[in-house]
Amino acid sequence: MPEHRSAVAVATTEAADRRAEARRIAFLFQDGVLLAAAVSAFDALGLLDGKPYNTGGLPGTGYLGAAWHCLAAAGWIESDPAAWTERGLGALRHRARFVAGGAFLTRFDDNAPDCWAAPWDAATRAAFADLLREHERWRAGADPADPLTTYLDATLAVPAILTLRGTGGLHRPTGDFARLFVLLGWLDRDGGWTGLGRACLAFSGHCGLVGSYLPMLSRLQRLFRGELVVTPGHDEWHCQRRINVEASSAAHRRYFSDTDSIIQEIFRRTPRPSFVADMGCGDGTWLAHLHALLGDGVRYVGIDASPVALDRARDVLSAAGVPDPLLLIGDVTDPDALRTRLAEHGLAIDDGLHIRSFLDHDRTYLGVDPRDDGPGWSAGVHLASDGSPLSAREVESDLVAHLRRWRRHVGRFGLVVIEAHSVAPKVARHQVGASHSAALDTYHALSHQYLVEYSAFLRCCGLAGLQPVGHLERRYPRNKPFVAVSANHLVTERPMPVGPPRARHDTWSPGPEDDLADGAALHRLLFTGGDLARPRTWCSGPTGIVVHQVLEAVEARIEHARPGDAVRVLDYGAGTGFASIELTKACLERNVVPRLAERDATFELHLVDIPGGWFAQGYELLRDVPWTRFHALRRPGGGSFRPLREVLAGQEADAVLANMVFHLLPARAMRRAAASIAGVLRPGGLLAFSAPDLADRRADSVLFHDANRLVRRYWLAALDTDDPGGLAPVLREAAASVRRPLRADAQRRADRRILPAPVHGEVVAAALAPYFEGAIERRTYEFLAEECLLGALVPANQREYFAEISDRRLREAVIRHLMLDRVLPEMMSGPAGTAHGVNVEWKLGRFTAR
Repeated sequence: MPEHRSAVAVATTEAADRRAEARRIAFLFQDGVLLAAAVSAFDALGLLDGKPYNTGGLPGTGYLGAAWHCLAAAGWIESDPAAWTERGLGALRHRARFVAGGAFLTRFDDNAPDCWAAPWDAATRAAFADLLREHERWRAGADPADPLTTYLDATLAVPAILTLRGTGGLHRPTGDFARLFVLLGWLDRDGGWTGLGRACLAFSGHCGLVGSYLPMLSRLQRLFRGELVVTPGHDEWHCQRRINVEASSAAHRRYFSDTDSIIQEIFRRTPRPSFVADMGCGDGTWLAHLHALLGDGVRYVGIDASPVALDRARDVLSAAGVPDPLLLIGDVTDPDALRTRLAEHGLAIDDGLHIRSFLDHDRTYLGVDPRDDGPGWSAGVHLASDGSPLSAREVESDLVAHLRRWRRHVGRFGLVVIEAHSVAPKVARHQVGASHSAALDTYHALSHQYLVEYSAFLRCCGLAGLQPVGHLERRYPRNKPFVAVSANHLVTERPMPVGPPRARHDTWSPGPEDDLADGAALHRLLFTGGDLARPRTWCSGPTGIVVHQVLEAVEARIEHARPGDAVRVLDYGAGTGFASIELTKACLERNVVPRLAERDATFELHLVDIPGGWFAQGYELLRDVPWTRFHALRRPGGGSFRPLREVLAGQEADAVLANMVFHLLPARAMRRAAASIAGVLRPGGLLAFSAPDLADRRADSVLFHDANRLVRRYWLAALDTDDPGGLAPVLREAAASVRRPLRADAQRRADRRILPAPVHGEVVAAALAPYFEGAIERRTYEFLAEECLLGALVPANQREYFAEISDRRLREAVIRHLMLDRVLPEMMSGPAGTAHGVNVEWKLGRFTAR
């Protein structure tokens, strides 16, 4: 039996590895098509022999900028100063091959619905055979793991795959198509599919995403010269819409399933939406999926700008047994017109749940005056209707206005939005093969679509008055310095429960010695502007996972609650109450307290921490929530720590959450905490935790306090330098103010505030092992540069971590200088850098008490 299990495990691992390699190849194929098309057009116009971004006397259209942007995302060029990178110079050594591949792709310039269903003409077959023979000779000495090899494979493989899919021959390729697949390692010499080949077949439909834009890529030279403009929504000469819809459906199906929990959450509440409206429904796949999930008790409405898509949706929904679907022509840019159309069919727009996938970036750009508070975060290329470039500020201001138009109609049930996002070139160049952003961003830009980075998208949502529900957020990928796709439930507000004053049941409350200013500063790091409706995404995502797990435990208890029962959740190390605030919102949305009251049961949320300014701030924020209870973890007068069982006066908790706590505990303290938590949890109770500063970390992520540790290293280096005169003025002034005898005490204070070496995740797991069963997983989230600085400047943090500097003004100046001039540029330029900050690795644990 052990040998069998081992063989199964090996086979599973091998299958996963093949799938990962197939995904990498699919991404590189799409990038390769765009790169070959761009290089071929640049070469024909004489733009490759000088510096990048050269216009060569051409009009300097946004189309030209988009193509250069593609090369930047591949890591071939730098923008400041404009120059070819080593990677780019290496690619140019294969310039003739890229030009030939790009020229071959221009043969596929037809956008007729059945253009891929016909065999190639003789000239195309001959050109393919010639190119294949040359590619076989070259590839014999090429490195198959080099992305350049796969880029060049793509110029042959993508049109071959699309033709074989269209003609029904993909699973039985013959002739030159079979030779190509043997060359790629997909077929063996006997014509059988290899493991890699079968894995790649599963991704073959994705080729239609980039392949659908070949009519546009075939005309790049005319676009660059300003002789042609893409006009979306008209005759669509630039796109083969049928394969685009089919490929999108195949690529997006996974995301539809992943939103089931979001949809079920909304339909769990009372009242329920009377209909579901999918704006940009495509072929109706998502609506058909939701019908299988929700059944016939809701009306299904599909809206799309394309009659082709609606015709296909009608067939898909009929085959799925959807009763009486309503299919309408509509434009995501104009929700007011949709309101009118729905009213014509007896539906009020705000009575339904509005959903959409990969559509907000495909809105019509209307243009508004750029917002003063819109800095223009996006690094992408965007085009106006005449092909001229648009600034990021213009595009993001338009997005805010677009979302505000929808906000007026979705106040009851919100919006469920799946969206694609651009990836800044400085990030994408480190992720070659891990995303296809070089292609995706480029063909979206060329076709007048408006992708923005995820952080920019969320900021625009906030400015429009829409906030994501943190515990329902989905991000893809989960552990990279970028988000390519997100799924969110956007709502207009998430109110906190505030009732009439009533007796509190706390065993601790703040005193005059507790510094609320310090707690307020930490609160602003967790909530934008201190607004409880706007949690910052660096912490709301991982906290949302913890909240979601606790909610599941609460739901399970509600189902079995008896009269007199109390469902108890304990927030261990609650701080300013961030996790409890988010949990309170979710409990309000799920009607936890009224549902328990129907069973004559109650809900209690116990917050426990060391008394101080942070905990005092939590009390001020949550004191009006009737089910909260506050307790001090230390005995009065700064005494010893109290066991949690004593804190709860012998009562048991159903769930304990520890949000952003365990990374602060050395191994011995962690063992005591684990025992204390185990002592208060009932058997089978849940411990859910998040920790952003537990080792180890991957190359493309950092830990939460890495920036602070690096700031301190630079500060200590300044103190110990042999050349004080060479320091920046602020460092020179601060170093001169330091009294040497105090340095040892200051170092001890710093090491207590932030552990000099992070605790390893295995230490936490080992501490929990005697009492719990569970596992720790890894997630990453973007920590914005401004948030890194905000965290370092929290009064208690800076006072303890830079205790050598007694003057607060000078201390803050040192932190700002080192963080902004040294630390953040250094970290953001590496593989863990994101568009606007760094990629922080979180450890998330879900454990059950034995």
